[in-house]
Amino acid sequence: AVGYVGAGTVEFIVNPDGSFYFMEMNTRLQVEHPVTEMITGLDLVEWQLRVADGEPLPLRQDQVVQRGHAVEARLYAEDPERGFLPSTGRLVRLRFPLDHEHVRVDTGVREGDEVSIHYDPMLAKVIAWGADRLEAIDRLRAALEDTDVDGVRTNIRFLWEILGAEAV
Repeated sequence: AVGYVGAGTVEFIVNPDGSFYFMEMNTRLQVEHPVTEMITGLDLVEWQLRVADGEPLPLRQDQVVQRGHAVEARLYAEDPERGFLPSTGRLVRLRFPLDHEHVRVDTGVREGDEVSIHYDPMLAKVIAWGADRLEAIDRLRAALEDTDVDGVRTNIRFLWEILGAEAV
């Protein structure tokens, strides 16, 4: 309707009766796109680049197969005990889980990097897949337990506790 050509993200709210309402459209992938990639096995970043190059989407919506569940946690250099204030400093130690099957870590930092006041304090997205929601949550909690960050305060423990809450 607006003449946009390219890949992006359209968000809707869907009611139990099937009615839906448009929320917003972004001309980029959402930060949560790894969740979709893990339950579909598709590389949405590659798709976005191909569409930007003029290629058609490789599949129709009805051809996309979903399997299982995925859950994402955003690991931040912030201090939950101080109102989630950003935490700055050098990443003296930074270890992500490498041997967890069905866990993905997306990060742009590495050990030795400086976390400053000039950039977003997100260190990584940790995403886990499972056959069902509980398995995905259990795998994500295990991955967070095996994540080690020294040099800045993080929200790792906070995330781990939330994922273990009965309401979740």
